[in-house]
Amino acid sequence: MSTDVAASILFGDLRDAYDKQHMRVDTLRTAAGKLEAQFLVSVRDRATRRNSSVSEKERQAHDELRRLLNQTRQRLAEELQHLQWIRRRHNMAIINRKAHNRFLSDMDDKVARAERTLSLLTTTFLANTEAVKANISLVLDTVLSQNLFAYIDATGVSVETAKRYTSAVQKWQARINSLVTGKTSETRMAGVLLVKHTALQSPQLLSENVAKWTTSLLGVLGKAEVMPVLIATLQTLLAFIDAVRDVPMFYRDIISAQVPRMNQAILAMVDKNPDLMSQVLEVLDRSATWFPTLFRPSIDKAEALCLRLLDGSDMRNSPELCEQAAKCLAALSLAGGKITAEERWFQCAQQAMGTIQQCIDHMMCTGSDAGEPAQQFALPLLADDFAVSIPQAADRISAMTEVLIALLTQPTHVDIPVPVDGILGIASRLAMVPVRAGSSKNARSEYDLIPLLTPQIQRASIRIMAVLAIALGSHMQPYLSAVARAVTAINTRQVVSPALNVALHCLLQLYIERYGYGFVMHLPYDLVVSTADDICVQQKTKAAKVTMTASESAPSSKKRGGNGKSRGPNTFGVIESAQATHIHWDDTVLAALKAVLALLQHTPTVFTSALRTRVDSQVLTLLMLFAIGGMEMPFASRQSDAPHRALLYRCLEASILSPDPWQKAILPHAVSAFSAGLADPSTAVRDVCAEALVTIDPIIHSRLPAQLREPDTKENFSNENQVSWMMSDCDNTSIDAVLSGVQADNQSDDEDDKKMQVADEPVVEEVKRFKQDTIVPPVVKKSTVVPVVEAREYNKPLHNQTSQQSAALPPQQPTTSLFNTPAPPAQTSAAEVSDNNDDDDIPDIVMEGSDSEYE
Repeated sequence: MSTDVAASILFGDLRDAYDKQHMRVDTLRTAAGKLEAQFLVSVRDRATRRNSSVSEKERQAHDELRRLLNQTRQRLAEELQHLQWIRRRHNMAIINRKAHNRFLSDMDDKVARAERTLSLLTTTFLANTEAVKANISLVLDTVLSQNLFAYIDATGVSVETAKRYTSAVQKWQARINSLVTGKTSETRMAGVLLVKHTALQSPQLLSENVAKWTTSLLGVLGKAEVMPVLIATLQTLLAFIDAVRDVPMFYRDIISAQVPRMNQAILAMVDKNPDLMSQVLEVLDRSATWFPTLFRPSIDKAEALCLRLLDGSDMRNSPELCEQAAKCLAALSLAGGKITAEERWFQCAQQAMGTIQQCIDHMMCTGSDAGEPAQQFALPLLADDFAVSIPQAADRISAMTEVLIALLTQPTHVDIPVPVDGILGIASRLAMVPVRAGSSKNARSEYDLIPLLTPQIQRASIRIMAVLAIALGSHMQPYLSAVARAVTAINTRQVVSPALNVALHCLLQLYIERYGYGFVMHLPYDLVVSTADDICVQQKTKAAKVTMTASESAPSSKKRGGNGKSRGPNTFGVIESAQATHIHWDDTVLAALKAVLALLQHTPTVFTSALRTRVDSQVLTLLMLFAIGGMEMPFASRQSDAPHRALLYRCLEASILSPDPWQKAILPHAVSAFSAGLADPSTAVRDVCAEALVTIDPIIHSRLPAQLREPDTKENFSNENQVSWMMSDCDNTSIDAVLSGVQADNQSDDEDDKKMQVADEPVVEEVKRFKQDTIVPPVVKKSTVVPVVEAREYNKPLHNQTSQQSAALPPQQPTTSLFNTPAPPAQTSAAEVSDNNDDDDIPDIVMEGSDSEYE
């Protein structure tokens, strides 16, 4: 039963149920109306008669009528509720039916359109060989742009449309199968491409036809085909194997049966078509990685093919091909065979290191250090002529370096012991080759070739040390001193090579970021200085440019003015720039800036104050030059310099975040540079400047951290409560009383005051006498009235004023403060001290200009 028929039946059932329920509700409403009328008649009849005249039978009939009416009303309410539910279901079915019909119509239209397109492509554009040649590009564009195979077994499609679409897909499959086995190269090329894109768009078609298609494609590889057909066939086979390698149902029929056959066919095809080496190596690498067990019968031929490319003869012409061969050889090392994968990997690494050692010994004309010869790959012997063999040995070193890199970066499914000592020893020997050649006492002319090959040899050493850090991580900690010695040997810079300098700075950046002070502590300071010196940009100067004004005339022409005086030509030479300087960026400066940035971020204390000042000055100078530059000035707003400017700003930010305590303050200049960088034409530079300004804002506007209070003790709580209670009662207590802790109405405090007053009467008298002698107004308590002393009374003689004050003022008690401070000692005049107490230690006060000064 189709979906539309089921929907129609469901909709019809809901409609019938709704009609029946509506009739039931109408019947109940009619019955309820009749019962209500009968009940009203019964009520009126009973209301007009006496209660005694109503018989028992009439009462029973009245009660029964009431019960039936209530029951009918309740049943009517239930049926109405059920009718509303059916109505909602009915309305929802109407909406769904309309949407479903609309969906069915849209799906039918899509499937019908795909069917018409497939039929048109099959019968018209792929009808014969000539049509295929003329229309293959149009057919491929149509297949890629329209999803023509997405409606197989699609639901919601009418039966007739589904039949037509299935017939069109079958005709398409038959046509592309016939094209794969066509007579011409054009038809086979079209068939291979159409098979590939059909399988990628429809997994169902791939699962149904993968065995047949794989067999047809392997048959194409066995024929003498042109290059495009073979390349397309290899790519299609690789796509098929990748699609079905994780599906268990295809492992027996496709993987086990076709993969060994494919490996043998590909290896046999290489000898006939050497230009397919890149595609062949890619397929062999994937096959050995995905199916190592199935690849064992072909492992010897594949290894011989890889070593044929790694002998150094193709290293300069095809470095990418050598890299692919190294990756394929590393994948073969994990395939196993007669020995385990671990033993095969270790053997391959030993052979690569032995080959490199043999090349070093050949260049230096020395024998092997060990008694037994090291394991080596079966490669052709080097030439007898040293002028030919030394460059050949350098190329072979580069090829074996690719093998070591591929072995260290190849993912493995087992734990493999890495010979770090041997690999690092090879890297150190490569770094020391130029030094050993320069210090050799042999006067051989062949040694003149080694300085020319130094960048290539030392770059191989740098690559080995870099891949060790990437592959081993923290396991390289015990070997950092050896790496530092090799880096120092490379930094001698006997030969100026920008590529070598860039590689060296990148290696320093990598190790500094990964190991920090653990690596920097082994570096000599001269290496840090040379790295900082490399950020100095080369400057190119040109001659001065003189610009003449527009009113220039011939130098020999002279005119006589109105005053009879001769005047020369009206010209003014303007020198635009005595030395126009252009900043020349290069990759060495960029790599040096990255290394300096790593030093500032991870090991800032490695710089001395002088070197740090020089680095900051160089960075600020370059940024300021760019900020004020124009078209004829440095940094003429070129977008190619954006990475360099961004690194300059990052170095400046790192220097601010890790300052040197003895360096000069660069923060104001840095803020100006970052503010100017917000107007940079490059988005990356603007983002760096905005981030830097946000980062250094807390340094410019520093804020105190949140203050943490110690937990309060019980005494603090009691004192706070007492003060708060005293402050709340401020109407009855003065502020002085609150501060002094004295209550006016406290009787015990008054008694204590009286006792203290009696005990301190001698002191009070002495204080009063001192105040009278020094003519200082006395301190008066708040409870007493302060006498008003006119200003003219202070101008009277001392003895009269003293007598008046002593007669007017009673003895006063000094006020007590909140803090118990000791009372000051009683002070007397100099005459009284000398008369009353000659043994007192208080010195005499001698006024300037008095008679005592001269005694």
